[in-house]
Amino acid sequence: MSAVAVIAAGVTCATLALSATAAPLVPAGNPLGRLTADQIAKKAATDLVAATSFHYHGSGKASGQTFSISMSVTHKGCTGWFGDGSSGGFAIVAIGKTVWIQPNDKFWGHLGIPASEVSLVHGLWLKFTGTGSNSLSAAIAPLCNANKLVSGLALRLSGLVKGKTIKISGHRALQLRNGTGSESIYVSISSKPEILRIGDNGTLNFSAYGARVTLTPPPASDVITLPGTSVDARSLQHLLRGV
Repeated sequence: MSAVAVIAAGVTCATLALSATAAPLVPAGNPLGRLTADQIAKKAATDLVAATSFHYHGSGKASGQTFSISMSVTHKGCTGWFGDGSSGGFAIVAIGKTVWIQPNDKFWGHLGIPASEVSLVHGLWLKFTGTGSNSLSAAIAPLCNANKLVSGLALRLSGLVKGKTIKISGHRALQLRNGTGSESIYVSISSKPEILRIGDNGTLNFSAYGARVTLTPPPASDVITLPGTSVDARSLQHLLRGV
């Protein structure tokens, strides 16, 4: 399962040509120098969960489909976009247990709206209620909740070795890779390391730690309310859990 898949059911990530034999290039005075790769990864994951907010975006492949995601996450919810090449996509606003999605025209078709009627629902939001394990809020949680995101990464946070040092968005980043070099986590080189990138057969980039994020419900006049266990909710659950 890819990292875009792991985030949407557990986090998404990128194909990187990584050398399994590359010698570690850790600068002198590196505050992470005395820690093992696994200790650094665990510390960076802890910092992600503790952050008041962060943004991530990326793409990857799962079940033959290319998925893309862009999400700003806070302790209260998230806002962003999720989609795939065949079904279309939708904007997301999640606050607590309430989820709103705004399908694009292609996704309205995926939900069964005839092409001749898409113009009638263009720009509208679907609001889902319900908090059980089969609710849409539960399906979106791995995209929208730092604890669940990290839980999905659990297997990628152990058995790591230090790799090369690169620059990501102007920050020095240390590669923590698995034994074959097929999967990597890049963290900022600082006393408080932050995850900057995750890569395997996709790429997920992290940024904007602690930035202000405003979660605003859509206007009531643009919202259609559906029960969380409706046919449409189950269709969305299937899409999200299938990645």
